[in-house]
Formats: sequence, structure tokens, C-alpha cells
Amino acid sequence: MNVITVEELREMMICVCDSVAAEERRLCELDSFVGDGDHGVTAARGFRAVKKVLESKQYQSMEELLEEAAETLSETMGGAIGPIFGSIFEGAAESAAGRSRLTAVELGEMLEQGLKEVKMIGGAKEGDRTLVDCLAPAVCALKEAAGAGADLSEALMRAADAGAEGVEATKKMVAKKGRAKFLQEKSLGHQDAGATSMWIVLKAMSDYCAGK
Repeated sequence: MNVITVEELREMMICVCDSVAAEERRLCELDSFVGDGDHGVTAARGFRAVKKVLESKQYQSMEELLEEAAETLSETMGGAIGPIFGSIFEGAAESAAGRSRLTAVELGEMLEQGLKEVKMIGGAKEGDRTLVDCLAPAVCALKEAAGAGADLSEALMRAADAGAEGVEATKKMVAKKGRAKFLQEKSLGHQDAGATSMWIVLKAMSDYCAGK
């Protein structure tokens, strides 16, 4: 798969929404070790709302689609995670302005802008035990693969693999953001729920492209 059209992006996002919702219980379990135990409920609620919106209309541009996803996540997820996930898609929307299709290189640019936005909004950096620890290595892997000539399927597979390694690494990190930061070493040994939900998004994107 070399390019994604607007309609294919809509289909991909619906797959993402289904994947996050399917992992609601698992995400709550992960969050219960160091948080309120409601991350799965929050994430699933937001992505179910996005799916409902995406299934109700057709889109003329990628920017419009991603902006609507960003707004919906920010409004429906609640708490701190809503604006954080919303900022990722808002950054992606800015990068997608004027585009009717995406190559692997352009998708890398989109996710990189999303990463920049979430860092600015949340103030997190790699090593803070947040979703940035998944997204940052995934973006690097995607851009490296795309720069080497990989198509979308291959580039996203590498991104998902790198993101999985990032999630695994959070088991050895002491939380510095969110409620978990007050638990200090108690967060050790458990992967971060936010990083895990970010990986689910990336894996769903990868699986969609692999199946085309």
C-alpha cells in the first residue's frame, strides 16, 4: 500500500476506534496499578464517539476528518487524557492540510507534528512514562523506514514494533506525569496505560494497511 486516500483514512480511523474500545478492560487493569483504573473507560468512550461521527458522514479532506476526530476526543474523553489525545490528532490535521492522499513520508510528518503538539500540551518527554514513550520511537521508526523507501504497510509495521518496545520500556520507568507520579517506584514493573493505548492506535493503523 503506497498511499492512503481520504476514504481509506476514514476506514483506518474506524478500525482504530474499534481496537481501542475492544481493549477497554485491559487498559483499566493497567491503569489500576498506578491510577484511577478508568483509563480504558475514558479511552473507549472517546474513540466510540469518534467512530459514531466518522460513520455519519463523508469527508472531502484529511484535515477536516482529523480535526473532527481531535475535537471529539477532547470533548468526550474528559480528564487530562482527552486534550492529550486530541492534540495528537490536531497536530496531524495541521500537517495534513491541503492533502487528499498520504504517502508513508507524509504520514510520518503528520505523526511527528502530532508528537510535537502532545509534548507542548502535556509537557512530557521521553522517559516520563507517558504515551510519548510509545509515540516518539514509533515516529522515528516510521520516518526512517519511509525515508528508506518503505511503503505504508512496512513503515507502519516498523512504527508499531518500535512503539511496542517503547511501551515495554515504561515498565522500568518511574512516572513523572499524572496521578502515577505520586506513587514513584510503585509504578515500576507495570507498563503505562496511556502508552499502551497509543500503541493500540498504531497497531490498528498497521493492521489496516497490511490488510489492504
